[in-house]
Amino acid sequence: MLALMLPMLAFAQWRVGVNGGADLNHFIIDKQYQNDYVFKDRWGVTLGVMGQYDITDWAGVRVELDWTQKNYRQTREYLKTCDYKYVNNYLQLPVMGSFSFGGQQVRGFCNLGIYGGYWLNSNRKGWDSNGLTNAEFEFTEKIDFYDDRDQRWDFGFVGGAGVEYRFASHWAAQVELRYYYSTVSTVKVSDLAKDYRYHSTLALQAGVWYCF
Repeated sequence: MLALMLPMLAFAQWRVGVNGGADLNHFIIDKQYQNDYVFKDRWGVTLGVMGQYDITDWAGVRVELDWTQKNYRQTREYLKTCDYKYVNNYLQLPVMGSFSFGGQQVRGFCNLGIYGGYWLNSNRKGWDSNGLTNAEFEFTEKIDFYDDRDQRWDFGFVGGAGVEYRFASHWAAQVELRYYYSTVSTVKVSDLAKDYRYHSTLALQAGVWYCF
């Protein structure tokens, strides 16, 4: 076992970096009797810092701290004046195994692991109408959280694949397509109302590494 570990310890290498990009969020909801409600995907922004410990030239462990938006749009099929655009900001901590393959300068890679997150804040803007006067109005408002309704902690699975380009002895750039699947409902589900709501997020991001 020691003989197998010595080459790995000799190669072991740290790297740190930053990343940024855009994400497309899909809101999964059990509408129950709200048949006229329509939920649409919406773009957001993702930014983060990352660190990775490479055990061998093809395997490592990556940890990130990311700010990610999980946005969506809500309209109503029979009420055309209703148009709500939600912005949801999350702080996420993905922990992933990272596996790479290819040459010394250009390499492919894939990441697979889990993540934990926290729902920082939420706001919405759009159009609606007054039920009494039918007058349309535009609004922008912050959404308050309630302990008996909102689940602010998040957890799920994450995976991605991309390409790395080593453009200098200590510097590398990456482009990655990543997918987050939440396993925790954004609302607390009771026995009376099975109101499940989940985020499913696809992100396209680029990053720069400094390799020690």
